[in-house]
Amino acid sequence: MDMTKLRFISLLLLLTFTICGSSSCNDDRNNPKPIPNENQQDESFELSYWIDIDLRTNNQRGYWFNVSKLSPDILPSKEEIENASNQLSQVYHGEKLYVVYHRQFEIEDFKQVILSWKNAGNKFSMSIVPCIVLETYDTPSTMNFTDEEITNLAIWCVANINNDEFGVYDVYPRQGAGSLQDKQLKTIKEKIGNKIVHVGIQPGVELNSNIASAVQDTWTAECQGITNDLWENPKPFQGTTKYGKKLLQEWINERINGETRKIVWNMIPVAWDYDKPVDQYGYVCPGDNALTNDPPIDGRIALCDQYISACYTYGYKNAKFGGYSCDLHILEANSYGKPECPTFYEQLKKNETYTGYFSIAMIQISQLYSEIRTKLNAEQK
Repeated sequence: MDMTKLRFISLLLLLTFTICGSSSCNDDRNNPKPIPNENQQDESFELSYWIDIDLRTNNQRGYWFNVSKLSPDILPSKEEIENASNQLSQVYHGEKLYVVYHRQFEIEDFKQVILSWKNAGNKFSMSIVPCIVLETYDTPSTMNFTDEEITNLAIWCVANINNDEFGVYDVYPRQGAGSLQDKQLKTIKEKIGNKIVHVGIQPGVELNSNIASAVQDTWTAECQGITNDLWENPKPFQGTTKYGKKLLQEWINERINGETRKIVWNMIPVAWDYDKPVDQYGYVCPGDNALTNDPPIDGRIALCDQYISACYTYGYKNAKFGGYSCDLHILEANSYGKPECPTFYEQLKKNETYTGYFSIAMIQISQLYSEIRTKLNAEQK
């Protein structure tokens, strides 16, 4: 069946599918399990997305380039924000949005735009978490905000947007003791309390002492394997079988056994290139290239959920299992890189359901979110 026809059928199913309970799964690990907090409320299990505050492709100010190198960018309209929020809630079943700001525009403009996100979130029953990029990825990098600017911004966000969480975004390990980010995080925590969420933390990276919880990347482990059988039952390759499922389980158990703070796990809408694998199994990363990246293998998202949830005693109801999140920044980058016209963000802004190359992965993530929430709500009754 060709991809166009498959996308059409999947989009039709998205609007009509009957929700069923999550499939049972087996845990084949031998690692010890944590004692769950049996008082955890089901609503605390997170089903979220990360999205750029401006809904624009490849805005580089404060991200790939230091703020001083570029002029402030244009602002999204209230209508565009509401349209995107409608799609993310009603079609993709999101319950929380990490809205990422890297000083694309100045702070007073940020306040007006994030308030529009807050209003749209209220309308569609989604919580909004401001998520700030503290440091650029330029060379050399600079901090996007002075200590006074970031603390005042954090205080304002807690008072006006979300009293429980304040996000910081970084996919690089740059928050070690004594670093510039470490100093700002300490200052922020002193002002707002233990509310900081690190979005984008990588496997094996120690959480900063000022962080309350984190959203962890899982890309490599979820990508490995050109078939689901090769992912679920890794073949010996280069002296190890630690690929796919086994690598993902190792990352989960590292946090379960070595961390007391809540961790949310990433569900990927974009994988790597399966058409030209480096090795016969697809275990070696061929690079991250928006021109050639593919969607996850069909069924991979459900398998990842199966084995992640099996690592936790009582599954979704374990207090240390924070939920699932999905990186829409990377989806837009790959939609733009294909190139797709209109891109993912451009369709969201028009209140249109995404129909591009990665649409099946988004449908599968949305179905997973819906099924989990239905299951938790049923168990709560």
